Amino acid sequence: MNNTLTLQIAASVASALLMANAQSHMFTNFPVYDRGGLYEQSKEAEWPYYKDGAFGPVRFNVQHACGHTEGSVVSTKQVAVVIPTSTTVKRVNTTLSGPWNFPNFEPAYQELGPASPDANGYDWAVQFVKPHAHAAFGKVYPIMGKTSTGEDIPRAMIWVGDHPDTNDADLLSTMFFPEIPAASCVKEVQYFFPSAQFCSTVGQPNSVSGWLLGTTGEWSKEMLGESTVQWSLAVSMLRDLKTKPLPGNCGNGEIIGIYPSREDIDQYLRPVSVDKKGHKIQQKSVDWWLKQRQKHHND
Repeated sequence: MNNTLTLQIAASVASALLMANAQSHMFTNFPVYDRGGLYEQSKEAEWPYYKDGAFGPVRFNVQHACGHTEGSVVSTKQVAVVIPTSTTVKRVNTTLSGPWNFPNFEPAYQELGPASPDANGYDWAVQFVKPHAHAAFGKVYPIMGKTSTGEDIPRAMIWVGDHPDTNDADLLSTMFFPEIPAASCVKEVQYFFPSAQFCSTVGQPNSVSGWLLGTTGEWSKEMLGESTVQWSLAVSMLRDLKTKPLPGNCGNGEIIGIYPSREDIDQYLRPVSVDKKGHKIQQKSVDWWLKQRQKHHND
C-alpha cells in the first residue's frame, strides 16, 4: 500500500470518528429553518449550508466543558467566538472536501493573503453580526471593531454565564454573509470561526479549550480542545449555480477558506472580567484566566 493511499484511509477514519464524536466538541449546528433553499441538505449532512448573501441565525453549539471526563463538575463560564470580518481577515489554505472532513492538524494551515478585499478585489468578510443571549449565558458582549467600509461591527462575541458540563447550548448570532460575485470562479466559501471555552471547577485552577485551525502566539497546542485535525466552528456558503452559473473558464469551480488573522485571534479570542453589575467589561489574557481559581459554586 502506497503512502498516499495510507494517508487517505487514515484521514477518512479520523473524520468518521470525529463526526461520531462531534458532540464532545464545539461545532456549528445546521440551520433550524430554510436559509436559501438549503435546509434539507444541511439537515441530511448535519452541516451548516447557507446560500451566498444569506441573512439569518448561525448556531454555535457548546456541549461538554473543558477537559470533559465522566462525572466532572467543571462548568463553562465564558465562550468567545472571533468573527472572520474586517480588513484584516485572511484567505487560508484550509478547506473541507465534505462535511466533517477536517484536514490533519499538521502541516499547519497557511494564510494566503487578504480577503477583504482579496487579490481580485472581492470582499469575503462577514458583513453584519448580532449576538443573542442564552438561558445559560445571560450576558453576551460584542467586542467592537471596523468593517472594510468603516462601519462598526463585532470582531468577537463573548458569552458569560454558567453552563454545566452535562448540558448543551446553542449560542445564536444573526449574520449577513456577502454574495459570491458572478464573475468569480468561487462555488463555495467556507468560513471558520476560532472559538474558546473558558471553564472553572470549584477549588481548582481554571481551564480552557480552544477550537482553532492551528496554534497562534497566544494559543499553544496544549490549550486546544482538538489537535488531531484543524477543528474550528465552520459555515459553508454555497453559490446558486442555477441562477449564477460559473464562467466558462472556471472548470469545476473553486472552494476557498476564510479565517481571522493570527494577530486578530490573539487580540480578540480572550476572556473578559465583568463588574458586579454586569455593565463594564475588560478583556484579559488567556494566562490571566488560567491563574484564576473558583472559590464557590456561584462565583
